[in-house]
Amino acid sequence: MVETLEYLIQQAADYPRHSRASLYKELLRSQTFLLCVDAPLEKAEDVRVTRSPRDFAVWADRDQEMGGVWVPVFPARDEVGEFVNLRGLKPPKGKDFVWMEHQPGEVFRLLRGVRYFAGIRLYLDKNTQIPLGWSLVRSLCDGNVPSDEPERYELPISQLLIPEGVRIAYGRIRLGPDEGEGKLLCLPAAGHFNAEDMRKVVRLDMGKHGVVWMVCRHFLQVLRYLQAAKKDSGRYVEDILRALIGFEMYGEAEALCEWLAHKGNEAFAWVCQAAIYGKTGRLSECAALCRKAAAKYPKEKSFRVNGARALAAMDLCEEARAFVRRGLEAFPEEPALLALLKDLEGENA
Repeated sequence: MVETLEYLIQQAADYPRHSRASLYKELLRSQTFLLCVDAPLEKAEDVRVTRSPRDFAVWADRDQEMGGVWVPVFPARDEVGEFVNLRGLKPPKGKDFVWMEHQPGEVFRLLRGVRYFAGIRLYLDKNTQIPLGWSLVRSLCDGNVPSDEPERYELPISQLLIPEGVRIAYGRIRLGPDEGEGKLLCLPAAGHFNAEDMRKVVRLDMGKHGVVWMVCRHFLQVLRYLQAAKKDSGRYVEDILRALIGFEMYGEAEALCEWLAHKGNEAFAWVCQAAIYGKTGRLSECAALCRKAAAKYPKEKSFRVNGARALAAMDLCEEARAFVRRGLEAFPEEPALLALLKDLEGENA
């Protein structure tokens, strides 16, 4: 099975636009390996059972452009050692690099709790790495084979204004059997993207010019390019953050939230971070953040709503009811809180 998985990773690298159904199926039935940092092993062979993402420190690479982290996943343990040697990596003092073997499908569930998690990179060698973003990892985590069609998103911001005179290039993209082919738009001056990036696109309605599509990563590059051309930040950072969340690029969005909080826009950053925690299933973190945020920013009702939803989703119904009631003291007419209380009271009946 190792040879099969290695072959399919190589095929995906050689033919990035071909179907990956076989690769996804093999991932769900193959053992995989992670590079971790842990206490030195006391003997040559040692078995450690990882029960949650908090139990181990996994090696990850930061995306210098977008800010999220990508975790290398290896089809065989030999590739873990090769990865360390090629990069000349050194473990922290008092720690060792260790490889951790995971049973089929298990690694995807564990990695979703990694901070700033953008996705995994299937590592075969230094020239052969296949990125699988958060949304694909979510499907694999649920035991599902992801679709080969590009992930399609709606415009996550109010509008995208491209000034006159900016050079535009067009291409074609296959959107799947239902959509057929679409027109692909790009701004060459804004940045570049590759075939892997074309698996995630956003729909742009150009009015009389019809509908076009843009690679999501390139859309973010375009926002940055247009902001730099205007020399005015305006709503740029907020638009970038909304776009990242809209494109399910949650690791990158989480990293930007932290940056925003450090830059003094903590309330908005926490609103978005709570939403990210909720969307990624990190419910205990969502509830904890909303408790802290509701105390510090009592005029922001979303903390009450999202915190109560997280508590209810964890079946902490009594805590959720108390949280909602405190919220209704400040926002007695808030429909979302009233609806939550009704549902929670119904469960208690």
